[in-house]
Amino acid sequence: MPDLVDPYLFILNPKSGTSIGKRIETVEKTIHVFAKKYHSSAKILFTEERSHATELVKSNLTQGNWKAIVAVGGDGTVNEIAQALVGSDTPIGILPLGSGNGLARHLGIPLTLESSLEKLFDGIPITIDSAQLNDIPFFCTAGMGFDAYVGYLFSQQKERGLATYVNVSFKSYWSYVPQKMLVNGEQTNAFSLSFANAGQFGNNAWIAPHANLQDGFLDVCTISPFPKWYGTSLAYQLFTRQMRPSRFIDYKSVKEVIVETENPPLIHYDGEPFQMDTTHIKVKVKPQSLRVVV
Repeated sequence: MPDLVDPYLFILNPKSGTSIGKRIETVEKTIHVFAKKYHSSAKILFTEERSHATELVKSNLTQGNWKAIVAVGGDGTVNEIAQALVGSDTPIGILPLGSGNGLARHLGIPLTLESSLEKLFDGIPITIDSAQLNDIPFFCTAGMGFDAYVGYLFSQQKERGLATYVNVSFKSYWSYVPQKMLVNGEQTNAFSLSFANAGQFGNNAWIAPHANLQDGFLDVCTISPFPKWYGTSLAYQLFTRQMRPSRFIDYKSVKEVIVETENPPLIHYDGEPFQMDTTHIKVKVKPQSLRVVV
């Protein structure tokens, strides 16, 4: 039998997704079975709180010649691990067991544990862009406005998954008030403002269908206030990958954008809601800065 080579470090978030916390032992066992099948080895660590994955990467990065450091969870877990690997030769791998899995879906990574493990061990690293909102790294999407408001309310729910997200979105839609802001000095009244490195939020909600992870640009999508009747059409476009410029939707491809708001905005980054403490937001792309196994 060949010697074990190419060790992988797996960082598992037991709170990710809708069921991962209930089947940790199965996930662990399956990872080790696949590692053995591919004549490799696996070290598995568990996160205990927010930002813990970043700390685990930093403290273990030089402790082994890792073939990849693998995020086992959702976009939030991917974000925490990826931000510690920006500029590193060590790639991130993804086992998408979260509720949205936006980056994994964009990259074509399978959503089942077994298939994503096959993809991981058979895959090759590519280099993609990352982005930054002030000092917050993101890799899929970030934004403010309605999407951030829904993201915050969604994070407060006991149940996760698409059905909960749709229900929260529908209830919020009727009471949400669009925000005024300056975008690169231009007065804008926005229902939502999204910065897309990858094309979707997650759950196949494609906010920027033409976004390219390797082109050195971000797609900025501005949705202007619209009549209530248009909401159904907008949702249809979002989930059928048909979002396109219209009287209410505008796209710009940028390397950097400055946003100024009247009050510190609520934002989201890779599905995580966050209350800013400043009214000055600078978003920029970091070309070719993260290696990822696909």
